[in-house]
Amino acid sequence: MFLSFPLRVEEGGFLRRSERSAAILFLMQLMARTPGGSWKACPSFGVRDLLEDARFRADAPRLAQERANAALQELGFVDFMVEEIVREVSERRDYDVYTVTLVSGNERYTTTVRSEIAEQ
Repeated sequence: MFLSFPLRVEEGGFLRRSERSAAILFLMQLMARTPGGSWKACPSFGVRDLLEDARFRADAPRLAQERANAALQELGFVDFMVEEIVREVSERRDYDVYTVTLVSGNERYTTTVRSEIAEQ
């Protein structure tokens, strides 16, 4: 069962279900907004810190992909894998935009996340 994020309770006290693709894509959005190591229940969860430093580390998207995949495994989403995280061209100087592609069997899911730029 996949649940909507943030968790919502429907009339009668039931949790709202969502489509599998919507749930996993929103989970990736949450990972992009969460710094790594900030959630004790899953230390691999979160890639915000890596994406914020991507202008200074060429390997940041690869490291974010590896960490996201580790988090998916730790959380039991063993049928999903982040295939790639690609930094897109952006005219904005205050944040970067990334395209995240996930795969599950023959299905591919894509979402776009943005990351604020850390001041150095």
